[in-house]
Amino acid sequence: MRATTGLCRCGQSSARVHGRYVRRLRDVAVGGLGVVIELCVRRFRCENPACTAVTFAEQIVGLTTPHSRQTPLLRGLLTRIGLALAGRAGARLASAVGVTVGKDTLLRLVRAMPEPEAGEVESSASTTSPSARAVTTARC
Repeated sequence: MRATTGLCRCGQSSARVHGRYVRRLRDVAVGGLGVVIELCVRRFRCENPACTAVTFAEQIVGLTTPHSRQTPLLRGLLTRIGLALAGRAGARLASAVGVTVGKDTLLRLVRAMPEPEAGEVESSASTTSPSARAVTTARC
């Protein structure tokens, strides 16, 4: 069952349908064949006059994200392949499992990952005499 209203990023719900379009999402392969999900998506007009978004598209939680042409499941798979093998080797592995992707896309997904939290780092440095050692801690 389809919802009768959409929710804008400003938090305002709207029932004013602006238009419709077909959205195609790539998903993980099944049986070595690529999967494409076709959705009929509605665009709504935001009724909040202070909102910068005049229109917005409805999103399906867990399946779509704004401006994405891949499902979150496929994006996660490609990110893991990119982390393991990076460019050309990752593209070859993805092709072997039934997902066509370019080397630059894999590298872009890796670069888009958030930086890991940096903790304390201990380093030992030698002074002029080998018997005297200073241990310093630095924060990254």
